[in-house]
Amino acid sequence: MNPHPTDYLEGATQGGLIWIRVYGRGNFKLGPTLKAFVVSAIQRGYHRLLVDLESCTMLDSTFMGVLAGLALHLKPLHGSVQVVRLGAPLREALTTLGLQVLVGMPTEGVPATPALARLDPTPDVANSAAGILAAHENLIAASPDNRPRFADLVTQLKDEIEHPL
Repeated sequence: MNPHPTDYLEGATQGGLIWIRVYGRGNFKLGPTLKAFVVSAIQRGYHRLLVDLESCTMLDSTFMGVLAGLALHLKPLHGSVQVVRLGAPLREALTTLGLQVLVGMPTEGVPATPALARLDPTPDVANSAAGILAAHENLIAASPDNRPRFADLVTQLKDEIEHPL
């Protein structure tokens, strides 16, 4: 096992912000870690999430669904999610799924990044069918245009949950 995987998160809470930096691929394996860190920070009173994608190479739909879920959770708390330092391919991935309505993508005015610490991986709670299903339901909630895109996956995951092997 590689002790230094290329896909990982760093995080911190400082200056009223929850900071996350994604290294490598923002994928379903990192979703539980992202969610656990942010939910813990929200419980401590932080309501603004800033996700730095400068070192991120791609985003999968489950990771984007976790981001959407966090944005939906923060909205009634008058919180926000901003994704910064992202190139055109990542911006396109987010906007293709309609996340621009939930997630800000400023191109300037990004605060200086504090010292971040590597986040320990969280157990695979969201890697389960239920976690992946929730992430994709968040994407559908973010944009109804996502329903046909993920309908088969949602059906398959619901079936897997209702009829485990």
